[in-house]
Amino acid sequence: MSDLYQWAIIAFILLGIGVAVWRGGQANPESTGKLARRLSRVELELKDKATTTDVAGLTSELAGVKARLEAEHELNVRTLAAVTRIESFLIQKAIGGE
Repeated sequence: MSDLYQWAIIAFILLGIGVAVWRGGQANPESTGKLARRLSRVELELKDKATTTDVAGLTSELAGVKARLEAEHELNVRTLAAVTRIESFLIQKAIGGE
């Protein structure tokens, strides 16, 4: 009788494990695997949409930033030239003693 009892316990445990594996480890009515697949599909759809929209927007923004950077570079060159002229003028005036 003891052997039959042990086999019943083993069968019950294996049956429980089989049911858990068959259900995919879920504890709620919604299948965890099904939910994960749906969520990954939604993430992929959003990722593609966001990437396409973001790249188009970033391209135009990048062109604007590049133009502003070039304009600021020209301004910096002119400012440096003006500062150099003023500096040389002041140095010459200081050397000349005026």
